[in-house]
Amino acid sequence: MIVGRRELLRGGLGLSAASALPSAVFAASARGRAALGLADITIMKELGRDYSGTLRAIAAMGYSHFGFRLAGYGGGSREPSAQDKARMVRDAGLEVGVVRLPPVRPDLDRQIGDAVAIGAKVIAMSAAPPFISGRLGVATRAAFDAWLPELAALGAKCRAAGLTLAYHNHWWDLMPLDGGESPLDIILRSIAPGDLAIELDLAWCWYGGVAPLELLGRLGPRVSSMHFKDIDRKRGKSTTDHAVVVGAGEMDYAALLPRIRRLTAAVGYIEVDSPPDGLAAAAAGARFVQAHR
Repeated sequence: MIVGRRELLRGGLGLSAASALPSAVFAASARGRAALGLADITIMKELGRDYSGTLRAIAAMGYSHFGFRLAGYGGGSREPSAQDKARMVRDAGLEVGVVRLPPVRPDLDRQIGDAVAIGAKVIAMSAAPPFISGRLGVATRAAFDAWLPELAALGAKCRAAGLTLAYHNHWWDLMPLDGGESPLDIILRSIAPGDLAIELDLAWCWYGGVAPLELLGRLGPRVSSMHFKDIDRKRGKSTTDHAVVVGAGEMDYAALLPRIRRLTAAVGYIEVDSPPDGLAAAAAGARFVQAHR
């Protein structure tokens, strides 16, 4: 069911249906601070210059969790291993958050083994291969259906290893596929919750014309984590150009954040896809969330 974003702020869609869910998205982390995550893509340039120093800087901003890709962000041989990343995360006083499969996944068993070895709990798939193998965001129903059993099998393999596999949505996952169901709806009815969680990107919901709160309420405890970014379609030309830090776009996160707390205890991760200054974006995101939670 697709609900327009204008309905989002009319009556808090989905709130009553989810009233029995945990009461605070910003529950205390294991280290005693309010839980707030940062996705590594926000600070990729800074991490490339000084990984451990950058982590210490974001810890000082009030972040509790750090989510990172296991490998494959383009750092080549200079990019730290998953084990080294996890060590630096913990040394900075942060918790290992959601870890991500790289865009090209030639050795899934090794990636899963790395996630287990570093003590991760959730491993995320950033996008379905049918939507990134050709024209970005475009796939046929036949190609998607052919791939879907691979997703189910990967979810079962992660569960057997003690991990939760999470599927990260983009706007295309919310659009009708060949005039029928959306990819996300197909995934939700085809794969059991025990084998697949959802990492809900609120901005891509909004971009796809779906009210984030309605979808969050409908998914309920199946949401394992969230990405918080805002949308400003007057900025730049590409979709990633339109992604800005929370509070700097059109989504009214000041109204969203208190309602999110009533819907889920999942940790929200600040994410900006290509900021000119990653540390400045991280600091602005932390300040905004801390002021409005």
